[in-house]
This record gives sequence, C-alpha cells and structure tokens, in this order.
Amino acid sequence: MPEKIEMTTNEQNKKSTYVGALPDMPMEALLSLGPPNNCGTVPTIRLFLAKYHAFPCTLLCAADDTSALLHTTTIVDYIRDELKHDLHTDRISRNYNRQAKQIYIDSRLSDLGNGIMIEIADSYFCHDDVQNPNKLKPDHSDDYFLVASQVTIYYLPEHDTFVQDLAMRFSKMTIFSSKSCTLNMVCRNQHGYYLTSINIKKPLITDLALHYGKNFVPVHEKIIKNLNKKEGKGIVLLHGIPGSGKTHYIRYLIHEIEEKTLVYVPPDMAKEISSPEFLPFLMQYQNSVLIIEDAENIIKDRNECLIPSQAVANLLNLSDGLLGDAMHQQIIATFNCDLTKIDPALLRKGRLIANYEFNELDTESSKILSDKLGFGTENITVPMTLAEIYNQGESSEESTVNGHESITNEEK
Repeated sequence: MPEKIEMTTNEQNKKSTYVGALPDMPMEALLSLGPPNNCGTVPTIRLFLAKYHAFPCTLLCAADDTSALLHTTTIVDYIRDELKHDLHTDRISRNYNRQAKQIYIDSRLSDLGNGIMIEIADSYFCHDDVQNPNKLKPDHSDDYFLVASQVTIYYLPEHDTFVQDLAMRFSKMTIFSSKSCTLNMVCRNQHGYYLTSINIKKPLITDLALHYGKNFVPVHEKIIKNLNKKEGKGIVLLHGIPGSGKTHYIRYLIHEIEEKTLVYVPPDMAKEISSPEFLPFLMQYQNSVLIIEDAENIIKDRNECLIPSQAVANLLNLSDGLLGDAMHQQIIATFNCDLTKIDPALLRKGRLIANYEFNELDTESSKILSDKLGFGTENITVPMTLAEIYNQGESSEESTVNGHESITNEEK
C-alpha cells in the first residue's frame, strides 16, 4: 500500500504546479537544496526531497499554553492507531534517563508514505510538579511523562487542511509543568528598603474564559499587550469581592510578562509608597512592574480624606507623570472597596490600562468549571466564586484539588 501511494504522489508531482515540486531535477542537485547535514541530527528535509522530489511545506505544532508540553507517547500512539502507521518503519534515536532508569526514544521521524512526514525531536522525561488535567497515561510511575516542546510536520500542499487538523489534535495532547517565576518582594530594615526574591508557581489555568468569563479574555489580552511594552507605563486596577480570584489571576499574569522586573509590595508595606525614601528606591528598578495588593488605603479619593495621601500622588506620578516618563514603571493594584471610593485621577484615560471587577461566576459557568475540576455539578445551584468552586468539600488544611492548586477563601 505505501508503494502505491508513493507512486501516485510522484506521478502527481510531475504534473504539479506546486512551486516546491522538482520532479525532473537530478538527485544530486535536488539534495543540494536541503540544509547542510549537522552531526547527530536527522536531515529531514533532504529525506523528504529524496522521497517526494519536492521541497516540503512545514507546520510547527506546539501546545496552546506556555506551561504545557506535548506528550510524546500519546501523539505516537495516535499516529499508530488512528493514522494506521507502522512505527517499525520510523527513524529513531534512543537515550537513557538515569532517574527513571529507562532507555527511551528521544527523537522520531515518521513517514506516512503519502507526502507527510512527522518529526518529534528532543523528547525528554518530565516529572517535577506535573499536572495532568487531560488524564493521559504516564510513561513511568505516576509522574514521569515523555514530552516534547514541539512537533514538526513536513508535507505536500494538497494535505494542508488535513495537517492543520492533525496539529490541532496534537496540541491538545498535553501535560502541564508547574513553572515558577521570580517575584521581588519589597522589605525594609534599619538600612532602608531592599528586595528579596520569592518563587511563584504558575497556576493551572488552561481557559481564562472558563475561570473568569468570556468578557475577561479581551481585557487580559489588553493587559498583556501593554505590560509587555518595552517602555510602557500606566496602571491596571483589579477589584472585586474576596475569593473571586484576583490573586490567582496575578499568579498567572506574572508568568506572561517578559523581560521585566516584578516588584511586589505586600499589603503591610503598601503605605510605604507615601514615604519620601520609597521613590528613590524604586528608581533603581526602571522598566519594571509594581504589584500592590490590598491597595484600598493608598488609592482612596483625596477629596474624601482629611489628610490627602501622598501615596496617591506618587502613584499618579509613576503611572503617567514625569517619573513615569523617566522610569517606565507600570502598576498593578488590587483592592476590595467600591470603585467609586478610589481617586478618579487613577481612572484617567491615558493612565488607565485596564479596570476590571472580579465577581462570582454565573450558575452555568460555575457548573462547567466544577465539572472540569472533577467535582460534578450536583452542588452548584447558585452563582459561585472561584474559591467556593475550587474548595468544594475540602478542609482548610488541604491545598490541592485534582492536581490543581487550591484557591483559599482568603485569596483575593
């Protein structure tokens, strides 16, 4: 059967108008078009040229989430079982993992015989803090998964629609690794302010709309776009009822911010922003993002206070004043009070990046998320907060739910 398909493909190439089809070119000249051979790597494009007399189209398949990894074994099983491919015809290389004490295939090239080649390269065992919401079968014990960051598909153009669908299927065959990033927390001693590093793991949020509603997705995209600007400025205001997931979202958000220092101001240090020594300290960390939790006491309307807070003036200056122009610092502030109680200058167009109120999920959305987490839907009869959904039937001491990090009721 493969020979018949191959012959048909070559016959089609002779009549093809595809710009990459080279049916009459001598083999030596044909192979010279491929990239040079590198020691230890498979010359995939050269093999494709030799087999199909055409330069391949390519599609790079990766997972949808930055913390997700493609599960090599599930993909290979799909190629064998659903595409009816004989794995014994593949070109493979093997390696040895000392921790798992197993020999494994770290790269594989499969030729489906019809103008499609699939390459899985640089596979490795992942076993640290693995989260498996798709309930894929591990390769060794309960926490060893053979994974790859990407899969490359080489193909002739007539297979474009099929290959795109195949890549979408592969992108769902994932496990998640709990990556962490460094958050720099503001502290103070007798010598002044300083930063201490803490590692924050990224929570497993595979679908923002599922956790916060469809209306939040464009807000998140706007936040990410602005916070990743090289010399950006402005302020993000996140507010809402306790337990609605503000802190949970910030844990997710900070992993999406690239090449910036993340400066965290804990609630008990928020008042320090009004200190004369605080701004000179911050000047050491230009092009950074300032994260202030429980900021209600420093962002209240100055007209409603007997003694106007210098903290508000400092925030205004940092977010869109002369200091903001010089230091390029952006601010994320969370609070629980009503939006009408904060200083209106913080909401000024040009200064405000985003303003979003977190709330309970409606009943139907709560049911969908609860079912996704493995709780079912029987206990969901009213709108619920994320904390209530994640902590169904769980004691306060427990910290994980079905591989998901728990959101405590105190979490904002």
